[in-house]
Amino acid sequence: MAKNGVLSANQKKALTALLSHSTVATAAEACALGERTVTRYLSNPTFKAELRARQDAIVSSVTAALVGLAGGSVKTLRDILESKTASDAVKCRAALGWLAQMRQSVELADLAERVAALEEQLGAAKR
Repeated sequence: MAKNGVLSANQKKALTALLSHSTVATAAEACALGERTVTRYLSNPTFKAELRARQDAIVSSVTAALVGLAGGSVKTLRDILESKTASDAVKCRAALGWLAQMRQSVELADLAERVAALEEQLGAAKR
């Protein structure tokens, strides 16, 4: 197990495998460890924290890549909506998809503001 906050070589292999496989069983097989061993690692706070940190880094990287595609995506939607040759069904799906994304973006921004306000209140209460 992680002693003094340091992961063993097998734990590091398990982390890598868990990040690239969809189940514990396939991750365990990929890193040549038993499924029970990998499951036990997942109950270790140090291991879980490192896994979460690596997952967060991956999500941040993917998010940055998606943000880079936003301008092109908006142009594609605009082109479809303004197209003389696109069917009404295609235009409708494009418009509905755009509206759904906008609603989700607004909801996420609102949620982020609310969480930030709660965190600020919590921080003030601790002082």
